Amino acid sequence: MKYLLTFCSIIVSVLFFALFLLFTQTGNNILQPHLENYIQKKLQKDVLIEAFTLKTSFIDLVFTVDKNSKLTLNGKIDILKKEFDLIYIVDAKNLITPFAVIDGILHVEGSAKGEIQNFQLAGAGEAFKSNITFLAHIEKQQLKDIQIDAKGVKIEDVLTFAKKPIYSRGAMDISANIVSKGLGNYQGDGSINILHATLDNSLIKKDFGLELNQTVTYKGTVKAHMDGQKIYAKIDILSNIAQIKTTNSEYDLKKQLFYSDYAIHIPKLGMLKDSLQGSIELDGKIQKTPDDFSLDVNSKTLGGTIEAIVFNNTLKLKVQEIELAKLSQMLKQPKYSDGKLTLFLDMKDTRAKSRDANLTLHVKDGNLHVNKLIQTKRADEIKYELSLKSAIKQNYISIDSHISSDVLELNISQSSYNLDNNTIQGEYVLKVADLNNLYFITSRPLRGDMQVIGNYRYDKMLYIDGSSNLLDAKTTFSLQDNLLHLKSSELSIAKVTNMLYYPKLFDAYSMLEVDYNLTSQTGSINIDAPNGKLLKNQLTEIIYLASGFDLTKELYKDTQFRGMVDKSRVDFSLLMSGLESYLEIYDGNLNLKTNEIDSKFSVKIEHRDFKGSIKGELENPTVRLSGSEYIKQKLNKAIEKNIPQEWQDTAKELLKLFN
Repeated sequence: MKYLLTFCSIIVSVLFFALFLLFTQTGNNILQPHLENYIQKKLQKDVLIEAFTLKTSFIDLVFTVDKNSKLTLNGKIDILKKEFDLIYIVDAKNLITPFAVIDGILHVEGSAKGEIQNFQLAGAGEAFKSNITFLAHIEKQQLKDIQIDAKGVKIEDVLTFAKKPIYSRGAMDISANIVSKGLGNYQGDGSINILHATLDNSLIKKDFGLELNQTVTYKGTVKAHMDGQKIYAKIDILSNIAQIKTTNSEYDLKKQLFYSDYAIHIPKLGMLKDSLQGSIELDGKIQKTPDDFSLDVNSKTLGGTIEAIVFNNTLKLKVQEIELAKLSQMLKQPKYSDGKLTLFLDMKDTRAKSRDANLTLHVKDGNLHVNKLIQTKRADEIKYELSLKSAIKQNYISIDSHISSDVLELNISQSSYNLDNNTIQGEYVLKVADLNNLYFITSRPLRGDMQVIGNYRYDKMLYIDGSSNLLDAKTTFSLQDNLLHLKSSELSIAKVTNMLYYPKLFDAYSMLEVDYNLTSQTGSINIDAPNGKLLKNQLTEIIYLASGFDLTKELYKDTQFRGMVDKSRVDFSLLMSGLESYLEIYDGNLNLKTNEIDSKFSVKIEHRDFKGSIKGELENPTVRLSGSEYIKQKLNKAIEKNIPQEWQDTAKELLKLFN
């Protein structure tokens, strides 16, 4: 019994001491610094309790945070019944805490009335730079009913309060009237009316990679209805670049399921990005569960259909018969081609580390507009068909494609594109059944056919090499940084002139070497031909009449042609060394546009010499003799033999006029 009385005495002493601390002013003063330290740790801010009084039926608490924010709590309490009827005042300015960020002024006054497990919270004042009123019913720390009305709420302040980047600035009205039906079910309506707002272009680009070329303004409405544990909404947003609508948005609070249809209309794509123009309409659906996300997109804007389905880390894209002309117009590109594009993309994994996809592409009814492609006045059109297959594995893409047209046939195979360093390389086979079909490039008729086999590579600059048996010769070439180098051996000069529709003047198997800059359109041509023979032409006939020597019977063991190309002009020289004769063409130039030649020549046959010029159209030029010591001496002898002595000097002076 003694021990029981002692134990009860201790319990009563502890209870009276606790009551002394809690409900007497002296006890409150002792407790105040501990309470102040507790609040300070929670808010992680400097806290000063200005007033603290706790009685069995009354509480009065006033404390400041960071010297510029104050909370006042005052009213009746019933400790035994756990009931309270309190008035509160929150007056904060630019307050940052672990729970919320208040940018600007927050001034709310209201009441809290009820029990600890079931009470109502009411208030009114200024928040987010707007006037706000609310009434909430809280039961067992869960929100049951709420009524809220806020006018002119600043969007940027709401984002700051939620610790989100300020993607947008503007003002909106918010209203809601939601009533609990028990067991976590709710009934009611709510709305958000965006009065005016703008987007922050720099943040949008930084976080989402979308570059907007002008300030985006928007307004709109969100109307929502809550039934049970589901929220239904309709959204209508109108901006200066697009209109976005949903007719059926749904969110299941319990299952955390979201679903929505959508329709997007962008009337002027140029306002979205400078490199675009025209309009586009998109529609589809979005679904989100705790485990999965899916999005599908549909459009008929470009004359065909576009369908895309995203499911978690997979993507399926189906493009059917969109018109290339409309696509070029949308991309603000010249109308290079007509035709219909079909594309299928199946990405089994879109993540960079495990990227896996297959792509097929086909263009039918293709019609290439040559005048747009190479900026020529000719109206040539090339009909073609294109097929492409590609496989993507992580950072590598393999490509095989085939182009067939009424001009050429091109196969590109074993191509590999590296996504890490943006390099591509592969093999190709080019076939041209009739070289005359290349007139849109060469601007001149050509005879024959051609097949080229080679490799290509792009690593900051384009590199192409190839080999061909064009004209039964062994020809190789390389193109790097716009510099073309071509080399051909055992090339028949007669076959070259036949291919070019040039007069057949010379026959030999030669070595050809060409260096040409595609950018400056300048370069050099070198031809070395052993054991060549001249064919019958105006020059050989004139020399035969003047000397009696037939140049076509001569064997020229060493022939050298040197030419310098400057756009459409070729300056050249020609040296031919034979057993009995020597031929030189110098100061020569050839106009590739007009096919006109202007050159001088010199011929030496043993002790005989001739000089002259070749000028006019290459097909039928005018060949003139302008000087010859051999003819001069022959004429002098004829004058001395056949003209009287008194007239010989006069005749010789007249002869000089023709030298």
